[in-house]
Amino acid sequence: MSHLPKLDLPAFQALAALPGITAIDFTAAWCAPCKVMEPVLAALATEYQGRVRLAAIDVNDEPVLAEHYGVRSMPTLVVLRDGREVGRIVGSRPRAFVAGVLDRALSGDVAIASP
Repeated sequence: MSHLPKLDLPAFQALAALPGITAIDFTAAWCAPCKVMEPVLAALATEYQGRVRLAAIDVNDEPVLAEHYGVRSMPTLVVLRDGREVGRIVGSRPRAFVAGVLDRALSGDVAIASP
């Protein structure tokens, strides 16, 4: 499981309501690609501390949230700005790719989505 803070529905709602950038890793304990992304996201959480809030949601624990965001495969990283989705990364991606999406979200651009 992710080393990011794990959210339940009330914690997610509180975090998503905050201004700024929040990135949510939709993951599952049984997901091998999710395990590949764990150290990448943990490193980015440290690197972007104070600028981007990163947290995880286990889709098995919070299926309603996963359905609300249309999560069909894991990992899926949903990037929110002021509570609204501005980017999405589906699947395991290199650190530089994820950092680029976060940088675009921070700059005010719509971050890219990856299928």
